[in-house]
Amino acid sequence: MSNSQILGQLKQNNIQINNLKDQFYRTESHMSDHEKRLNDKVDDFMEKQNFDLKMHTLNTENPHHVTKEQVGLSNLLNEEQATKEDFNIHLNDRENPHSVTKSQVGLSKVDNIQQAAKTDFDAHLEDKDNPHGVTKAQIGLSAVTNDVQAKKADFDKHTSDTSNPHKVTAEQVGLGNVENIQQAAKSDFDDHINDTNVHISKSDRDRWDAAQLSKITKDNGSVLINVSQGVDFQSVAIGQRKTFTFYTAETGINTPPVPTRGMYLYSSSTYGEATAFGNDGSLWRKSLSSGVWSDWINYETEQGSIKRLAAHSDNTDIHVTKDDKDRWNGTVKYANIMLKNGAAVGTRTPIYAKWGALLVLRGHVRTDPEIIFGSIPSSMVPAGGAVATVSLSGTGGTANLVIYDNGDLKIKYPDPADSSKLGGYYIDVVVGFQKGDTA
Repeated sequence: MSNSQILGQLKQNNIQINNLKDQFYRTESHMSDHEKRLNDKVDDFMEKQNFDLKMHTLNTENPHHVTKEQVGLSNLLNEEQATKEDFNIHLNDRENPHSVTKSQVGLSKVDNIQQAAKTDFDAHLEDKDNPHGVTKAQIGLSAVTNDVQAKKADFDKHTSDTSNPHKVTAEQVGLGNVENIQQAAKSDFDDHINDTNVHISKSDRDRWDAAQLSKITKDNGSVLINVSQGVDFQSVAIGQRKTFTFYTAETGINTPPVPTRGMYLYSSSTYGEATAFGNDGSLWRKSLSSGVWSDWINYETEQGSIKRLAAHSDNTDIHVTKDDKDRWNGTVKYANIMLKNGAAVGTRTPIYAKWGALLVLRGHVRTDPEIIFGSIPSSMVPAGGAVATVSLSGTGGTANLVIYDNGDLKIKYPDPADSSKLGGYYIDVVVGFQKGDTA
């Protein structure tokens, strides 16, 4: 990739980053405006509710239309009552203010004549001998036997006995359905009914039911969902069915390769967008479209692009240096392979050369197989030696050229008995050095 392509890619990345930032800021601004409008509406509603409640509390015109039956006064007439002072004066009036007659008090047959003196009357009362000869029939006690009666003290004791001596039951007094539990006092019950702090109105319920109840953060403002090790981000996002903030660990499933914090924007069960900010300053995006998830895309920052470009430019493992170019573009100097053990030159002299990270062997040699037919300096051989395939002249077959790490060369052929029929071997091979080999 040329520098202009790299710079163009950087510019395109920056445009995408700025567009993403603009989308994020607009979303954040929209959410802030929506929250402010919601708070204003809530404040107006609460102010109106408080005003209505106060006016209702101050209304003494019986707004609930309470009746005298509801307060237990169904038998009370709506007539003017005497004051307590007038009533007390009337009670203390001994002058017969109502002009009561003896007939009205059941004494119509009593003559207005002098009565016996109290002393005489008392003496008469003390006469235990029944001076008048009164019978029990005359006093209405004909059915009473002459048995011992209970003492007054015993009767009074029985009367004052509150331990239910007659074993009266709840059913007998018409309370068979009443449970034996403590009842609230009327004043406590009234206080509870009038306590607007523990009761809600229909308008309260309607407003709360219609309000947005989904949280995107915890109550303390931290991220709502923790996608930790082994947790699948995609399953969490679909399962929440709402917009939420999140933290992802690099050990999570379908998470960015670095720890991040971000927000998932929920549209439906098949559409959504996730944006995450890495602890290392990276920016990530993942999309759900028509139920299909994209991979996490890393939107590189300008600073990150510059650092990556610098690291790429400094990587000599994938770039050539000027020295490499000068050496490779120069003339390759070949030297003759030192032939041994009766090996002879064929149609071309066997030669070798070191070309950068390559060992080049060229030429045509006539030799018996399975013997050392020549050698090159060991410094030209890759560590551990090498084996290459060479062509057989005259037959079209192949053999193996063994290059030992000390520089010796040998032909390995499967049927040495036929070597007399061969016209030689074309040694045209290139052997590469591995990283770390020395020439």
